[in-house]
Amino acid sequence: MLCSTLMKKGVESKHFLSDIRQLSDWYSSSLGQMLAYEEQQELDRILPDLFGYHILQMGTVEPSLLDASRILHKVVLGYEQSGYRQKNLVGEQEHLPILPDCIDTVMLHHSLDFANDPRQVLRETERVLVPEGHVIILGFNPRSLWGLRRLLSVGRKSAPWNGRLLTVNRVKDWLALLGFETMATHYRFFRPPFGRSVMSGHMKFMERWGAKLWPILGGVYILVGRKKVSTLTPIKPRWRPNKSIVPGLGDAASRSCKRNGTS
Repeated sequence: MLCSTLMKKGVESKHFLSDIRQLSDWYSSSLGQMLAYEEQQELDRILPDLFGYHILQMGTVEPSLLDASRILHKVVLGYEQSGYRQKNLVGEQEHLPILPDCIDTVMLHHSLDFANDPRQVLRETERVLVPEGHVIILGFNPRSLWGLRRLLSVGRKSAPWNGRLLTVNRVKDWLALLGFETMATHYRFFRPPFGRSVMSGHMKFMERWGAKLWPILGGVYILVGRKKVSTLTPIKPRWRPNKSIVPGLGDAASRSCKRNGTS
């Protein structure tokens, strides 16, 4: 069955496309680069321990976020035809053009912060993940100095300050309803997201002390969840890839979710 038959008609909201472009551009700023460094440090700790055939990144389209992953087939979801590498998948994060039970790890890089329907994004994540597959969610923490900056910001029409900023507990509740188990939650960037002292690095000591004294007040959270399956349903091993999970991605993508030697 072709993956395209699973994809609903439509395009991403213009607001979402605008926000995700602004967020990607913002990561080129001084503050954005500092946050990117903190996020990458945590991802470099998490990704090497997750295995499988396919890993999918949604949200921003910076492919280097997946560099630490041992999974060979890396796909970054793009939202427009132009401007992305050939191996990237173009589609909607709320209606993924991917067969069910095919992806081993999904990373949502601030996808929920700017999604039109974050719960639908999680439903799609659950659908495409294999049993016992993992989801990594990065989001801005509203219960932090970043959340305070958002509330005090006069112009909140541009990313990242115009995001939804979901609490970790809410995301955990949504995941639990979909049958996920939260494996770990990490927090990074405890410095205030404003002021010259932050840019000059004079407040870097807050990263060390923040992780020890107020760990849940980091500006960004990284949540790792696992898709659970019923104990009454045996999990069949994935011996080797076979069917194409998505059309038109070349040989690397022409791998299957074949289980137990049968398609």
